[in-house]
Amino acid sequence: MAASPAQAEYPDSFWRSLHHLNRFRGFLALLFLLVPLYGESHLLGQANPRLFLVAGILYAAVAWLFGRLLRIRRPAFSRHLVLHVATDVGFLTGVMALSGGNASGIGLLLIVPMAAAGLHPQLRMQLFMAALGTLAVLVEQTLQMLWWDGTPAGFMRAGLLAGGFFTVSGFSRVLGKSTLSSAQLAGEKAAQAESLAKVNARVIQELQDGVLVVDGQGRVIQHNQRAEALLSCRVFLNASLAHCAPALDGLWRDWRARGTVPDTPFAAGRDGHRVRARFSELEPTRAAGAVILLQDMTELEREAQNLKLASLGRLTANLAHEIRNPLAAIHQAAALLGEEPSTPTMARLTRIIDDNTRRLNGLVEDVLSLNRRDRMQPEAIAVADFLRDFVTQFEQAERIPAGVITLTAPEQLRIRFDRLHLGQILWNLIRNAWRHCTRHPGSIQLRAIADDGRAHIEVFNNGEPISREMQQRLFEPFHTTDTRGTGLGLYIARELADANGGSLRYVDQTGGAMFRVSAMEASEAA
Repeated sequence: MAASPAQAEYPDSFWRSLHHLNRFRGFLALLFLLVPLYGESHLLGQANPRLFLVAGILYAAVAWLFGRLLRIRRPAFSRHLVLHVATDVGFLTGVMALSGGNASGIGLLLIVPMAAAGLHPQLRMQLFMAALGTLAVLVEQTLQMLWWDGTPAGFMRAGLLAGGFFTVSGFSRVLGKSTLSSAQLAGEKAAQAESLAKVNARVIQELQDGVLVVDGQGRVIQHNQRAEALLSCRVFLNASLAHCAPALDGLWRDWRARGTVPDTPFAAGRDGHRVRARFSELEPTRAAGAVILLQDMTELEREAQNLKLASLGRLTANLAHEIRNPLAAIHQAAALLGEEPSTPTMARLTRIIDDNTRRLNGLVEDVLSLNRRDRMQPEAIAVADFLRDFVTQFEQAERIPAGVITLTAPEQLRIRFDRLHLGQILWNLIRNAWRHCTRHPGSIQLRAIADDGRAHIEVFNNGEPISREMQQRLFEPFHTTDTRGTGLGLYIARELADANGGSLRYVDQTGGAMFRVSAMEASEAA
């Protein structure tokens, strides 16, 4: 054989062959035990019926013992095989002697263990077992001639039977060798496939994008940790895609039905960050399942914005400093003109100058604040106290009626954040909320919640929700729908949140609009 007996690994089919041989042995033992029930007019065991019965009982016990050993597959297969064949040769030859010799036909039953002998990996052991059966048959025939009424013709039958032993074991060896070679090749292929599967799993885990592999019923059959992080959901084997991410499940079903999905990202995770999904077929038909790639568009968009603003950063900062001084002079001159007696036309023009200089000064302040994001002094802030003071100041400064803004915050919640930065972020968010809400009591809701070491401050207004198209440009600098705005408010708010180790995201929902500021709790940050 290709491998030595000590190294050979036998397939399950070889062990199953021994199981079948043992079942055949058990059937014969049962037959030998049932023969006496038919009286004394039978051929089997005619020489000594009592000894024949004892042989049947012992044969049944041996079959039971071999069955137990085969379950644990001990000892090794080659030793098992020799033990099985030697036992069958001994018992069946003895039964043949008790039943009138070779003429009884019991010797033909030895063909079955001889066929099993061909499975042995060593040719000499196979020949040994065939020779053992031959020797047993010849000895039995000799004893028949000496002690019973045997005839010389029995040696002819014994010789033919012995030839059958060698022939059957030889054919069995050829088939067994082919089977073992095929099993070894299959084992090598299985090992290669397992190795490739491990490599693929490792590569999938190392990918920066999330990966989900789903079957035709939408059950997850493979995933990486990045996908769990993006979906903020623990993904289990055979977990339903609808359970992990209902929005993604809807996109998958649309793709399965039409073959295409929009490039518009969907909201995922607790923070509502934007994720784009791409689908690829597992098989030629989409019904067999899909490979889903998940990209965090929030990070990609942020990188694109950083690249976009990198070349403008220094230029805008220098321009802002250069504009600020003449702008202050213009504003002061307009103020002096306003103090002089003038016509209504002059007063209107002076007011136009004053309004536009204020607007330009706000734009300059916003541009300069981009360069101050790293100048922060984080501290532990009691959220409830801070928000109460902030709402009071905001209502007074913006002249908002009491009751429009409602506040809910746990007293024990504390976050680590720069106080001025947090105030600037909330000022931008609530000013936008005031501009778009219905301005009725409770139109703006300010909530603070704690969730697994993170704190979230949510600003909700009951106005119209932001469209999907507009969501893609919410935090883009210099983009605004307000003719009097600079388009930097939300961008600066998000940059300040990031600088403090937090985040600012828009949470997509059916009614109203909500922004969420996330930060680390003070106890965790310490």
